[in-house]
Amino acid sequence: MTVDEHVRSELARELHDQVVQELTATLVDLENFKRQPYDEQAVVDEVDQVQGSLRRALLELRQLLYDLRDEETWQASFMSTLQDFARRYDERRGVSITVVADGDWPSSIRSTAAKHLQRIIYEAVNNAHLHGGARSVCVSLLADAERARVTILDDGGGLDPEFTDGSGMGMLGMRERAMLLGGSITVERAPERGTLVRVDFPRTTLA
Repeated sequence: MTVDEHVRSELARELHDQVVQELTATLVDLENFKRQPYDEQAVVDEVDQVQGSLRRALLELRQLLYDLRDEETWQASFMSTLQDFARRYDERRGVSITVVADGDWPSSIRSTAAKHLQRIIYEAVNNAHLHGGARSVCVSLLADAERARVTILDDGGGLDPEFTDGSGMGMLGMRERAMLLGGSITVERAPERGTLVRVDFPRTTLA
């Protein structure tokens, strides 16, 4: 892959997984808001939500610029970012998301690793809800001295065909991100019901 091709691939992946999804969710929220009765306080609350979404999109664009410049930064709020996502997703979509981490998961990780993991998790949750009809999702962060693993387990109806053949842009992006973490991603039917997404990679990728 040439440098230009790498940059185009990076931009396409990041814009699709971050900015486009954030703005799409905001437009859906606004469309739903228009159809509901509302008072002055409801308008203020909706404006606050839209402002929050635009701030997150702006932060994601800034992080993309840092990444393209190869400026390494660290994120000490990875867990709180996931928990905030879980809360907002529950409010917007009515899907309960639990985020748990074992004691060996680092408190501060590289921003690039955090970005890739967040987008894999967000994509898996979206797929579980939109295509599998999931009502609850559990995200687990695990690490030992050498390896790290992130799992996303949902209670939905099963695998989306895009996950099995890898043809969709969402799944393609997830696989690329797993490779950039130095690891791999596995998507399979959970033992009882739903889908299990598992990302395995070296611990050194985190810190």
